[in-house]
Amino acid sequence: MVKLGKTDIQVSEIIQGTWVMGKDYWGGAEDKESIEAIQSALEHGIRTFDTAYIYGKGHAEELLGAALHGVRDTCTVITKLWKTDMAKERVQQGLEEAMRRLQTDYIDVFFIHYPSETVPIEETMTELMRLKGEGKIGAIGVSNFSLRQMEEAMQFGDIDVIQPCYSLLWRFIDRDILPFVIRNKIAVIPYSPLGQGILTGSMKPGHTFREGDSRQNTPLFAPENFERALAVTERVKEVARKYDKTPAQTAVRWVMQCEGMTAPIVGARKRSQVEDNAGAIGWELAKEDREYLDAYSREFAYSLPMYKTLFDKTIEKE
Repeated sequence: MVKLGKTDIQVSEIIQGTWVMGKDYWGGAEDKESIEAIQSALEHGIRTFDTAYIYGKGHAEELLGAALHGVRDTCTVITKLWKTDMAKERVQQGLEEAMRRLQTDYIDVFFIHYPSETVPIEETMTELMRLKGEGKIGAIGVSNFSLRQMEEAMQFGDIDVIQPCYSLLWRFIDRDILPFVIRNKIAVIPYSPLGQGILTGSMKPGHTFREGDSRQNTPLFAPENFERALAVTERVKEVARKYDKTPAQTAVRWVMQCEGMTAPIVGARKRSQVEDNAGAIGWELAKEDREYLDAYSREFAYSLPMYKTLFDKTIEKE
């Protein structure tokens, strides 16, 4: 377990993600396998779970709540407020609905999932601070916020933690956000440390997706990026062999050892994937290997245009 920034909350060294369990983005998942994956995480000492309403419109939250029945108080639960609940009159209701689905009366870490284009951040943050004061929320976080958006939110309350995308293939926060949060002792729990699966080493040129898998439309899988991303994965495989680890374990370990990172969120569809993820704990990459991967990572990641998000190929102006 590691401390979450300046808070008293403890999180696992790696955090179990549940997006795939929502069934509506990654090509589906079986509930039975999802529950087994959560049980496997507990068996491996992973006691922090990240979920959100939008992961299946509450399905992942409901599944996680059921799976943690009887052990919830030994776990750290993270969920998120969706855009439709960010207005002042909706924030508390959004939180209470999440608590009902998760079968709990408090949320350890509650995130604003995405900045709203219509609701002033003052409304949302003021309500979250009130709920934090009442003990219904342990910590407040923002996900997918720019530095400017984060600084605006901080005018109206505490930002204890951020949840950005970060991996050997996606490093946009290096430019301004990461130095800012390091200076301000704000925790970082990055998502997609495996680059949407590319860094597992299981994909090849011409990779095909199962029906319903939306990754095929994202920036990293665009023809101009995918094979170059696979070249980075080959370097990860090379380093992994030195440690007798899998590429996934090595890619996650690299993120874990980056300055400013608190604990990465790693998703899993089934028990075997959790077991692989857990293999990122308990060892370290040597300095020369971290730097070797860093160099190849920068060559690729810093060449990417400023995509809107990991899921949107729209290119924004610098």
